[in-house]
Amino acid sequence: MQMTIQDLVQGARSRLIQAGISADAATLDAELLAREVLGWDKARFISERNESATTGFLLNYEHFVARRMRREPIHYIIGTREFWSLDFEVTPDVLIPRPETELIVEEALERLRQATHDFLIYDIGTGSGVLAVVLARAFPHARVIATDLSSRAIAVARRNAERHGVANRVRFVETSFLEGLEEKASLIVSNPPYVPAVFAPGLTPEVRDYEPGIAVFGGDDGLEGIRQVIDAATTRLLPGAWLIFEFGYGQEADVRTLIEGSGQLQLEKIRGDLQDIPRTAVTRKPAGATDR
Repeated sequence: MQMTIQDLVQGARSRLIQAGISADAATLDAELLAREVLGWDKARFISERNESATTGFLLNYEHFVARRMRREPIHYIIGTREFWSLDFEVTPDVLIPRPETELIVEEALERLRQATHDFLIYDIGTGSGVLAVVLARAFPHARVIATDLSSRAIAVARRNAERHGVANRVRFVETSFLEGLEEKASLIVSNPPYVPAVFAPGLTPEVRDYEPGIAVFGGDDGLEGIRQVIDAATTRLLPGAWLIFEFGYGQEADVRTLIEGSGQLQLEKIRGDLQDIPRTAVTRKPAGATDR
Protein backbone atom coordinates (compact mmCIF):
# COMPACT_ATOMS: atom_id res chain seq x y z
CA MET A 1 0.00 0.00 0.00
CA GLN A 2 1.41 3.36 -1.04
CA MET A 3 2.03 5.87 1.72
CA THR A 4 0.10 9.12 1.82
CA ILE A 5 1.53 12.58 2.28
CA GLN A 6 0.10 12.59 5.80
CA ASP A 7 1.81 9.27 6.60
CA LEU A 8 5.16 10.76 5.69
CA VAL A 9 4.46 13.94 7.66
CA GLN A 10 3.56 11.91 10.75
CA GLY A 11 6.73 9.88 10.40
CA ALA A 12 8.79 13.04 10.03
CA ARG A 13 7.20 14.47 13.15
CA SER A 14 8.29 11.43 15.17
CA ARG A 15 11.86 11.70 13.89
CA LEU A 16 12.03 15.42 14.64
CA ILE A 17 10.96 14.73 18.21
CA GLN A 18 13.68 12.09 18.47
CA ALA A 19 16.16 14.74 17.27
CA GLY A 20 15.32 16.88 20.30
CA ILE A 21 12.67 19.19 18.86
CA SER A 22 9.60 19.78 21.01
CA ALA A 23 6.41 17.96 20.05
CA ASP A 24 4.55 21.18 19.20
CA ALA A 25 7.41 22.51 17.06
CA ALA A 26 7.86 19.13 15.37
CA THR A 27 4.19 19.07 14.39
CA LEU A 28 4.38 22.52 12.85
CA ASP A 29 7.74 21.95 11.18
CA ALA A 30 6.83 18.61 9.62
CA GLU A 31 3.74 20.13 8.01
CA LEU A 32 5.46 23.35 6.96
CA LEU A 33 8.26 21.47 5.23
CA ALA A 34 5.69 19.36 3.36
CA ARG A 35 3.79 22.42 2.25
CA GLU A 36 7.03 24.03 1.10
CA VAL A 37 7.88 21.02 -1.09
CA LEU A 38 4.34 20.84 -2.47
CA GLY A 39 3.82 24.57 -2.90
CA TRP A 40 0.51 24.29 -1.07
CA ASP A 41 -1.15 26.63 1.39
CA LYS A 42 -2.56 25.31 4.65
CA ALA A 43 -6.11 24.91 3.31
CA ARG A 44 -5.00 22.79 0.38
CA PHE A 45 -2.76 20.70 2.61
CA ILE A 46 -5.64 19.92 4.95
CA SER A 47 -7.93 18.93 2.08
CA GLU A 48 -5.41 16.89 0.05
CA ARG A 49 -2.92 15.51 2.58
CA ASN A 50 -4.35 11.98 2.33
CA GLU A 51 -3.37 11.69 -1.32
CA SER A 52 -0.66 9.20 -2.22
CA ALA A 53 2.85 10.61 -1.97
CA THR A 54 4.86 10.76 -5.17
CA THR A 55 8.49 9.69 -5.39
CA GLY A 56 9.48 13.27 -6.14
CA PHE A 57 7.75 14.53 -3.01
CA LEU A 58 9.36 11.79 -0.91
CA LEU A 59 12.89 12.58 -2.06
CA ASN A 60 12.60 16.35 -1.66
CA TYR A 61 10.76 16.08 1.64
CA GLU A 62 13.33 13.69 3.09
CA HIS A 63 16.10 16.14 2.22
CA PHE A 64 14.35 18.93 4.11
CA VAL A 65 13.54 16.73 7.09
CA ALA A 66 17.16 15.57 7.35
CA ARG A 67 18.30 19.18 7.51
CA ARG A 68 15.80 19.94 10.25
CA MET A 69 16.88 16.84 12.18
CA ARG A 70 20.38 18.35 12.24
CA ARG A 71 18.67 21.28 13.98
CA GLU A 72 19.04 23.70 11.11
CA PRO A 73 16.40 26.41 11.71
CA ILE A 74 13.19 25.85 9.80
CA HIS A 75 13.29 29.36 8.33
CA TYR A 76 16.73 28.83 6.82
CA ILE A 77 15.43 25.66 5.20
CA ILE A 78 12.37 27.27 3.63
CA GLY A 79 14.20 30.56 3.07
CA THR A 80 11.58 32.96 4.45
CA ARG A 81 10.24 34.32 7.72
CA GLU A 82 7.07 36.33 8.32
CA PHE A 83 7.45 39.68 10.08
CA TRP A 84 4.73 42.32 10.41
CA SER A 85 2.53 40.16 8.10
CA LEU A 86 5.13 40.30 5.31
CA ASP A 87 7.37 37.50 4.04
CA PHE A 88 11.11 38.23 4.22
CA GLU A 89 13.99 36.30 2.74
CA VAL A 90 16.31 34.91 5.40
CA THR A 91 19.62 33.09 4.96
CA PRO A 92 22.34 31.96 7.39
CA ASP A 93 23.92 35.38 6.82
CA VAL A 94 21.20 37.07 8.91
CA LEU A 95 19.49 36.62 12.23
CA ILE A 96 16.02 35.11 11.94
CA PRO A 97 13.52 37.86 12.91
CA ARG A 98 11.64 37.23 16.16
CA PRO A 99 8.08 38.30 16.98
CA GLU A 100 9.25 40.48 19.89
CA THR A 101 11.13 42.73 17.47
CA GLU A 102 7.73 43.87 16.18
CA LEU A 103 7.44 45.81 19.46
CA ILE A 104 9.96 48.28 18.03
CA VAL A 105 7.64 48.90 15.08
CA GLU A 106 4.63 49.34 17.34
CA GLU A 107 6.40 51.91 19.49
CA ALA A 108 7.73 53.80 16.47
CA LEU A 109 4.27 53.97 14.92
CA GLU A 110 2.81 55.28 18.16
CA ARG A 111 5.28 58.15 18.29
CA LEU A 112 5.56 59.19 14.65
CA ARG A 113 2.23 58.12 13.18
CA GLN A 114 1.12 61.75 12.72
CA ALA A 115 4.37 62.90 11.08
CA THR A 116 3.73 64.41 7.64
CA HIS A 117 7.13 66.00 7.00
CA ASP A 118 10.19 64.32 5.51
CA PHE A 119 12.42 62.77 8.13
CA LEU A 120 15.30 60.32 8.52
CA ILE A 121 15.31 56.93 10.24
CA TYR A 122 18.45 54.96 11.07
CA ASP A 123 18.26 51.18 11.47
CA ILE A 124 21.45 49.99 13.19
CA GLY A 125 22.42 46.39 12.47
CA THR A 126 19.70 45.85 9.91
CA GLY A 127 20.31 42.13 9.28
CA SER A 128 17.53 40.94 6.97
CA GLY A 129 16.19 44.49 6.83
CA VAL A 130 12.84 43.84 8.48
CA LEU A 131 12.79 47.03 10.55
CA ALA A 132 14.05 49.22 7.72
CA VAL A 133 11.54 47.83 5.24
CA VAL A 134 8.52 47.87 7.54
CA LEU A 135 9.22 51.41 8.73
CA ALA A 136 9.80 52.65 5.18
CA ARG A 137 6.41 51.22 4.22
CA ALA A 138 4.74 52.68 7.31
CA PHE A 139 6.22 56.17 6.87
CA PRO A 140 6.02 57.17 3.18
CA HIS A 141 7.61 60.55 3.97
CA ALA A 142 10.68 59.00 5.58
CA ARG A 143 14.11 58.12 4.28
CA VAL A 144 15.80 55.14 5.91
CA ILE A 145 19.51 54.46 6.27
CA ALA A 146 20.17 50.87 7.33
CA THR A 147 23.63 49.78 8.46
CA ASP A 148 25.33 46.45 8.99
CA LEU A 149 28.91 45.21 9.25
CA SER A 150 28.12 42.25 7.00
CA SER A 151 28.04 42.79 3.24
CA ARG A 152 26.17 39.50 2.91
CA ALA A 153 23.49 40.64 5.34
CA ILE A 154 23.13 43.89 3.41
CA ALA A 155 22.65 41.91 0.20
CA VAL A 156 19.77 40.02 1.82
CA ALA A 157 18.26 43.24 3.21
CA ARG A 158 18.52 44.95 -0.16
CA ARG A 159 16.62 42.10 -1.81
CA ASN A 160 13.93 42.39 0.85
CA ALA A 161 13.62 46.12 0.22
CA GLU A 162 13.17 45.40 -3.48
CA ARG A 163 10.65 42.65 -2.72
CA HIS A 164 8.48 45.05 -0.75
CA GLY A 165 8.78 48.10 -2.98
CA VAL A 166 10.89 50.45 -0.83
CA ALA A 167 14.35 50.07 -2.39
CA ASN A 168 14.24 53.68 -3.57
CA ARG A 169 13.86 54.98 0.00
CA VAL A 170 16.19 52.68 1.93
CA ARG A 171 19.92 53.21 1.68
CA PHE A 172 22.12 50.38 2.90
CA VAL A 173 25.56 51.16 4.31
CA GLU A 174 28.23 48.65 5.29
CA THR A 175 29.61 50.12 8.50
CA SER A 176 29.85 49.59 12.25
CA PHE A 177 26.79 51.07 13.96
CA LEU A 178 26.63 54.64 12.54
CA GLU A 179 30.31 55.15 11.84
CA GLY A 180 30.82 57.68 9.04
CA LEU A 181 27.19 58.85 9.10
CA GLU A 182 26.60 62.29 10.57
CA GLU A 183 23.11 63.28 9.43
CA LYS A 184 20.63 63.80 12.28
CA ALA A 185 17.61 61.51 12.53
CA SER A 186 14.10 61.72 13.97
CA LEU A 187 14.16 58.01 14.83
CA ILE A 188 16.83 55.40 15.43
CA VAL A 189 15.89 51.74 15.83
CA SER A 190 18.04 48.75 16.55
CA ASN A 191 17.96 45.08 17.47
CA PRO A 192 21.61 44.82 18.52
CA PRO A 193 23.42 41.62 19.55
CA TYR A 194 22.76 41.21 23.27
CA VAL A 195 23.38 37.61 24.31
CA PRO A 196 26.39 37.30 26.67
CA ALA A 197 29.09 35.21 25.02
CA VAL A 198 29.32 33.01 28.12
CA PHE A 199 25.76 31.83 27.46
CA ALA A 200 26.74 30.18 24.15
CA PRO A 201 26.99 26.58 25.45
CA GLY A 202 23.43 26.74 26.80
CA LEU A 203 21.77 28.03 23.64
CA THR A 204 19.71 25.81 21.38
CA PRO A 205 21.62 24.27 18.46
CA GLU A 206 19.48 26.32 16.07
CA VAL A 207 20.94 29.55 17.47
CA ARG A 208 24.39 28.41 18.58
CA ASP A 209 25.32 26.45 15.46
CA TYR A 210 23.51 28.25 12.66
CA GLU A 211 22.69 31.91 13.31
CA PRO A 212 25.52 34.43 12.76
CA GLY A 213 27.39 35.01 16.01
CA ILE A 214 28.03 38.65 15.16
CA ALA A 215 24.26 39.20 15.30
CA VAL A 216 23.73 37.18 18.47
CA PHE A 217 26.54 37.86 20.94
CA GLY A 218 27.07 41.23 22.59
CA GLY A 219 30.41 40.64 24.26
CA ASP A 220 31.10 39.01 27.61
CA ASP A 221 28.25 40.81 29.38
CA GLY A 222 25.89 41.06 26.40
CA LEU A 223 25.81 44.84 26.62
CA GLU A 224 28.54 45.89 24.19
CA GLY A 225 26.20 46.36 21.24
CA ILE A 226 23.67 48.21 23.37
CA ARG A 227 26.39 50.58 24.64
CA GLN A 228 27.43 51.39 21.09
CA VAL A 229 23.84 51.95 19.95
CA ILE A 230 23.28 54.39 22.81
CA ASP A 231 26.59 56.15 22.13
CA ALA A 232 25.78 56.52 18.44
CA ALA A 233 22.30 57.83 19.15
CA THR A 234 23.42 60.60 21.49
CA THR A 235 24.99 62.54 18.60
CA ARG A 236 22.81 61.36 15.70
CA LEU A 237 19.38 62.19 17.11
CA LEU A 238 17.67 65.51 16.56
CA PRO A 239 16.40 67.21 19.72
CA GLY A 240 13.06 65.61 20.56
CA ALA A 241 13.85 62.49 18.49
CA TRP A 242 13.57 58.84 19.51
CA LEU A 243 15.81 55.83 20.03
CA ILE A 244 13.95 52.51 20.31
CA PHE A 245 15.89 49.29 20.75
CA GLU A 246 15.60 45.69 21.87
CA PHE A 247 17.49 44.08 24.75
CA GLY A 248 17.70 40.68 26.38
CA TYR A 249 16.22 38.85 29.33
CA GLY A 250 17.48 40.17 32.65
CA GLN A 251 19.12 43.29 31.18
CA GLU A 252 16.56 45.91 32.18
CA ALA A 253 18.52 47.32 35.13
CA ASP A 254 21.71 47.61 33.09
CA VAL A 255 19.84 49.25 30.22
CA ARG A 256 18.35 51.82 32.56
CA THR A 257 21.81 52.59 33.92
CA LEU A 258 23.32 52.95 30.45
CA ILE A 259 20.56 55.31 29.30
CA GLU A 260 20.87 57.44 32.42
CA GLY A 261 24.64 57.52 32.04
CA SER A 262 24.45 58.76 28.46
CA GLY A 263 23.63 62.28 29.68
CA GLN A 264 21.70 62.83 26.44
CA LEU A 265 18.75 60.45 26.54
CA GLN A 266 15.71 60.10 28.72
CA LEU A 267 13.98 56.77 29.21
CA GLU A 268 10.29 57.06 28.46
CA LYS A 269 9.21 53.44 28.60
CA ILE A 270 10.29 49.85 28.99
CA ARG A 271 7.99 47.58 27.00
CA GLY A 272 7.41 43.93 27.89
CA ASP A 273 6.78 41.13 25.42
CA LEU A 274 3.75 38.81 25.43
CA GLN A 275 5.15 37.08 28.54
CA ASP A 276 5.61 40.51 30.14
CA ILE A 277 9.41 40.13 29.99
CA PRO A 278 11.04 43.58 29.56
CA ARG A 279 12.43 43.64 26.00
CA THR A 280 12.16 47.08 24.40
CA ALA A 281 13.50 50.45 25.52
CA VAL A 282 11.89 53.66 24.28
CA THR A 283 14.13 56.67 24.85
CA ARG A 284 14.09 60.27 23.71
CA LYS A 285 16.57 63.08 23.33
CA PRO A 286 15.01 66.07 25.12
CA ALA A 287 13.79 68.85 22.88
CA GLY A 288 16.22 71.33 24.35
CA ALA A 289 19.25 69.02 24.33
CA THR A 290 22.48 69.92 22.60
CA ASP A 291 25.35 67.60 21.69
CA ARG A 292 28.22 67.64 24.13
